[in-house]
Amino acid sequence: MKSLEAVDAVIVGSGAAGSMVAKVLAEAGQQVVVLEKGRNRIVGLGGPTRNLTTLCSNDELKSLRGFHGNDPLGEPRSFRDREDVDRTYVGPVQAIPNTVGGGTIHYDADSPRCQPDDFRMRSLYGAVEGADVQDWPLSYDELEPFYTAVEYIIGVQGEQGANPFEGRRSAPFPMPPGPPKLDGLIVAEGARKLGLHPFPFPMAINSRVYRDRPMCNDCGFCSTGCPIQAMGNSAITALQEAMLTGRCELRPDSMAYRIELDDAGRRVTSVHYFDAEGERRVQPADRVILAGNPIGTTRLLLMSSHSTFPNGIGNSSGWLGRHLTFHVISVTVGIFEKETHPYRGRTITHALADFTVNSRNESDYVRGGIVELGGSILPISVGKTLPRGPLHSLLMRQGDFWKKIATASMIAEDVPVPSNRIDLDPSVRDVYGLPVPRLTYRSHPRDLALMERYNSRLEQIVTAAGAQSVFTASREFLSGGIPQTFHMHGTARMGTDPEKSVTDPFGKFHDLENLWCADASTFVTSTAYNPTLTIQALALRCAASIVAPADPSGILQRLPPLGDGGAERGNS
Repeated sequence: MKSLEAVDAVIVGSGAAGSMVAKVLAEAGQQVVVLEKGRNRIVGLGGPTRNLTTLCSNDELKSLRGFHGNDPLGEPRSFRDREDVDRTYVGPVQAIPNTVGGGTIHYDADSPRCQPDDFRMRSLYGAVEGADVQDWPLSYDELEPFYTAVEYIIGVQGEQGANPFEGRRSAPFPMPPGPPKLDGLIVAEGARKLGLHPFPFPMAINSRVYRDRPMCNDCGFCSTGCPIQAMGNSAITALQEAMLTGRCELRPDSMAYRIELDDAGRRVTSVHYFDAEGERRVQPADRVILAGNPIGTTRLLLMSSHSTFPNGIGNSSGWLGRHLTFHVISVTVGIFEKETHPYRGRTITHALADFTVNSRNESDYVRGGIVELGGSILPISVGKTLPRGPLHSLLMRQGDFWKKIATASMIAEDVPVPSNRIDLDPSVRDVYGLPVPRLTYRSHPRDLALMERYNSRLEQIVTAAGAQSVFTASREFLSGGIPQTFHMHGTARMGTDPEKSVTDPFGKFHDLENLWCADASTFVTSTAYNPTLTIQALALRCAASIVAPADPSGILQRLPPLGDGGAERGNS
């Protein structure tokens, strides 16, 4: 096992959180190593210019064959919905592919902020029996300047004031909304007929040339990885800026499997990992920042047991791995008489947030979530769902299920339940010989009641838009009972009380002097919005607290100019 030269910081993960942390630390003068489990699909990353290319393409088949992902046979996960069995399933579970840039390489780039209410659910709505709903240890106003900074770093399009339920903004969006999709316009009109308030959905996709990256050509293949770099993924934005400092080294194909502590069990000394050749390496560092995702981060901590922490480092509270949340996602599909073009353009161009506030003053109000209007579907994915034989060809040519549909999809909050958790499977091992993460998850009755309440409203919207037939299903139902929402939160909850939380409000572990978590593990509740922009804002705030613990917000004024976007920010 070879030990390498010590650096100031090791960051585990190069996705939404890790790239943002790398940017701040490297620009502050720290020597940083980023360990990324996946491969690098960006050509020219770390080179002298921002003119990067990618191996991603408009190839749905390549994406379905796991171009970005893990081998589900070599690196499975196990799942169970109750604790009296070891597991009920082994295979891909919430399998966000691993690659440099993480999930932001092939996501929809939905980038809404949370609302102020999302940070105070316990105060506003009270306790939920059988769950552990708490307020966050920070407010929307504390996070707001970091939201703004991230929007300018990655480039977010949107229209200030279009969402009547949004929180305060200190600056406009860097870019205006791009061209709307036809299916989004159709469903948005249905929502307006019902008195709802659709708005252009904020997205990290260029509506014009922004920071040397081109405007979106609306090819419709966001989910396979943007081939022209119009999508502001973490690799070509924050990580590239970190690497351009000359102080950030990216190591793809590097699988971290242990964090080492000193004899006293108070400080992290190094990260152990398998390199691209499968050799064991030891990277010493003054500090370590975990920035994978709740599953990977929790697994790494549990595998790093120490005499001081026999149940996983940073776990003196016993809460590590618990309060796992995935979001409740319902999808209502309408089939229309005429073509709606769901396969063209950005995945989503419209949304509404009416269900996140009690605007109708309902006495039995149950909070819903953000509703995406429109959607996206690609032909091979459709073909896989249709029956084989002559009928298959007829249905594909007819196109009712991919040319004439439009959807309304709600992303709502599942309440945090202590028994929903991640631990290490006692028997199943991966290709490295390491225990695979085991997910235990069962929907709370409140989550089921939420779906029952709002599914009919989603159907009303699509029907009002003119659909001839309508049906609704949850993502959990569509995957055979195993959650496949690709949204993961909790397991290392932040808080001010070390007995009730794992990290402090900036992501620093209560138990250790130099270990932080910057990913969605620290979420207290899952919120009613897509999580990526909040993950990035929290990661930026975490990194700022490392560089300037006395005044984290002050670091925002020292960030390098952001080109044309920076000029607009400064004028607001």
